[in-house]
Amino acid sequence: MILLELSKVEIGTIEKFNINSNNLSEKERVLNLVSKDLVAFGQLFLPEDFMKSSAAPFHYEVGNKLLDRTLRKLCIVLPRGHSKSTMAKAALLHRIYFNPKGKKEFAAWVSEEQGQAVDHLKYIKNHIEYNNALNYYFGDMVGGKWTEKEITTSRGDRLIAKGTSQRLRGRSELGTRYTNIILDDFESELNTKTPDRRREIKEWLMSTVYPSLEESKGNEGSIWLIGTIVHYDSALQAIYDGYLEARDKDEDYTWDVIFHRALEDGKPLWESYFSRAKINQIRKDYENVGQLHKFAQEYMNDARDLATAKFKIDKLQHHDYEFVSSGNQAYIKDNKKVIPVNVYIGVDLAYESNAHNDFQVIMVTAVDSEKNFYILDYYHEHYPLYEMPQKIFEYAKMYSPVRRVNVEHVGAQGIIKDSVNKMTGFDRKMAPGIARGVRPPNGIKKEDRLESTLCPIVNRGKLFHRKIHQEIVDEMFHFPKGKNDDLLDGLWYSITNARSPLSKSFNSEDFDLEKSRENKKSKKSFVRSWITGQRA
Repeated sequence: MILLELSKVEIGTIEKFNINSNNLSEKERVLNLVSKDLVAFGQLFLPEDFMKSSAAPFHYEVGNKLLDRTLRKLCIVLPRGHSKSTMAKAALLHRIYFNPKGKKEFAAWVSEEQGQAVDHLKYIKNHIEYNNALNYYFGDMVGGKWTEKEITTSRGDRLIAKGTSQRLRGRSELGTRYTNIILDDFESELNTKTPDRRREIKEWLMSTVYPSLEESKGNEGSIWLIGTIVHYDSALQAIYDGYLEARDKDEDYTWDVIFHRALEDGKPLWESYFSRAKINQIRKDYENVGQLHKFAQEYMNDARDLATAKFKIDKLQHHDYEFVSSGNQAYIKDNKKVIPVNVYIGVDLAYESNAHNDFQVIMVTAVDSEKNFYILDYYHEHYPLYEMPQKIFEYAKMYSPVRRVNVEHVGAQGIIKDSVNKMTGFDRKMAPGIARGVRPPNGIKKEDRLESTLCPIVNRGKLFHRKIHQEIVDEMFHFPKGKNDDLLDGLWYSITNARSPLSKSFNSEDFDLEKSRENKKSKKSFVRSWITGQRA
């Protein structure tokens, strides 16, 4: 007979759970213990994985959340090698073995590739089939269907292995929706490499994963998002950012979030396994090959290296202001304040014959009286050079009054400047400023020019951008090693010689656009909504 020793369990004594051991058999005592403690369950039934080192406090934190069947959305962000997948697999086994009478588990394990999910399902299969301790305490649970991608237990529980972005079969094919979906390491550097791929994953979560959860009362499905943050615009990062924002505002949030770094307040998160010396050596190994940012990503859950980055991305400010123009003054406003701004446009034409990787850029920025800069909009496409004057004119008209249009002035690009001047000359109210050619300073590399001008603005928290402007954030993150820097160059042109307005911000309730229009009937005014794209 197999009998597991309670003395192996590091915490979770009988007294802790208020169990009267005098009235319970040893088998019952074990089951009562592990029914409430995932770490104890793992140490007793999965010792090869759970006894390699002493459990840390965060393991119990994670375990308690995973065993809480009332949680609908759980996001667990842990460093590499800190047992996040192991804890999730143990929790899924725990749910199967301790499922309330009459309830069946229908779970999908989802990883980046289906093959990875199959490996995790294999782990669960092997323990259900061959773990003698589990079989002793719970009986044989092997069911009818027993393939590498899907299994069914003897009680009718179903587990399926899937890959990211795959369709999740729902009620129409299987008779029910999922009671549990586990997304484990579903994001990687590969599938978050481009804005399109990142958007696809987020859309897949919203359109495929969430609707696949069971919604019937008393049997509501749950989703576990488990991983390490691999990109600052990833789904995991977005959920974590939302959690921080809600916490700061003392608001409810739809997700329960656990977030940890390998080092917190200078102390190792899992000291018995990842000592300070071990973590320092890992960091040094990454640094020796010029990959310190990978250490930040894999072990600190920071998809950017703040210690070495030229641009401190965390200092970027977000805005979703509405652009307002009245007469010869531009403003940006929200429901709280109105900020007078001067608007400038920078144009990077990428005209050299070897610039096939670059794009034409029209960058629209504004500056306020406090020398805060706002990215209002930008155009970023491969575009015929001869059509650029019209495109520049359109943006100048959209964000009038524009104080200055700064056009890269190298060789034949001066023709573009002259063409823009001719077009804007017909409407000085729209664009009181004229296009000027701007020559980059001689003898200074572009990298140094961009760094010396833009980095101080960003790193002091003086640059505001909308969250949709991920392309320019990408360029900042990869600077100076990135493939492109043309948006940064457009930004440089737009703020060159920019002058702040004298007027300071004021309360929104003190701003009456309609009255301003009546007082300035001879001058064009409009409001452009970034939500609707319409002007009034």
